[in-house]
Amino acid sequence: MMMKHKRGGTVRKKYRELKRKGNVIVFPTTVNRLLSEGMTFLKEEQYEDARDSLYQVLSYEPDHAAALGGYAYCLYELGEFVEALEVCRELLQIGPIHYLETMELYISILMQVREFEEAEKMIEVLIEEKVLPEERLEQFHQLRELNERIAANVATEKVDASLYAIENFLVLHPSEQEQLILALPTTSYQALKKKLLAIIEHPEADLLTKTYILFMLFQEKIEAQVKVQKFHYTGVFKTESLPDPLNNKRIRQMTNLLEDSLAKNPTRLELVKELFERHIYLLYPFVWDDFKVEEVVQAYMDYTEGLFNGKTSFNEDEKLLELIQQAELWFEMRNG
Repeated sequence: MMMKHKRGGTVRKKYRELKRKGNVIVFPTTVNRLLSEGMTFLKEEQYEDARDSLYQVLSYEPDHAAALGGYAYCLYELGEFVEALEVCRELLQIGPIHYLETMELYISILMQVREFEEAEKMIEVLIEEKVLPEERLEQFHQLRELNERIAANVATEKVDASLYAIENFLVLHPSEQEQLILALPTTSYQALKKKLLAIIEHPEADLLTKTYILFMLFQEKIEAQVKVQKFHYTGVFKTESLPDPLNNKRIRQMTNLLEDSLAKNPTRLELVKELFERHIYLLYPFVWDDFKVEEVVQAYMDYTEGLFNGKTSFNEDEKLLELIQQAELWFEMRNG
């Protein structure tokens, strides 16, 4: 059952077709000879010859772990990445002899076929489960960084980066700025970091669009320092240390106090929360830092009370009233 590869004129079957044949009876010395021959070729970097010898081993024993490992590596070196990925996955199911080496090969193949998310997941599992010896840990960290860089570059190839240059971005309507950012693949954020930071720092850029960029920089753990200005607030932030937009202690305190204060008036509570949550997104990363929690909550209740009865009985700091009014006026102008 000698089979030649494509170079010899006979088409070599793919591994999945080979495996369907099942095992055949053969002398053990034949398998050992072919395996030894294949591994020798592999060490000598004669990958086509190694592939052919190991292929013959697999034609007799499709689940032979050592042959599968060598065969997958040959396919990788020969640029046959799709079949290499299939063989590597089969090997991982069977149980490789050299687990870490196989995982490294698997991750490298995933990167070649542009399955970057799967590669990232595999690296995370290895690091988080602490199965890597100390001497291999740095190697996998480097592999992770390489995967992230390639993924970012590939994503950027599909994105017109010139659209995010500040001079082009600012001519867009605020809603168009927002849509352009929301359509940006997360894998492009690292590659476009400088342009995105310039948008955040420009006083004429749309405020909600700035919020979305900040959210994504935080979520993607992209490290940077950025100056943010919104209304009378100005601050310098490290993106990796931004307030968690979904789990912020100060926001939770305000929300809980609102719900307790208006528990008997659900209609008004719904109105106040809608207004309050809209302003959370607009002001982010600022959270009314210059006012007490109780002052902010009371201000929003007083403001909405005026909307209900037409009276302006605002008892809190005038600056706080002015901020609420400015925020609402901003939304009216943007959406008008």
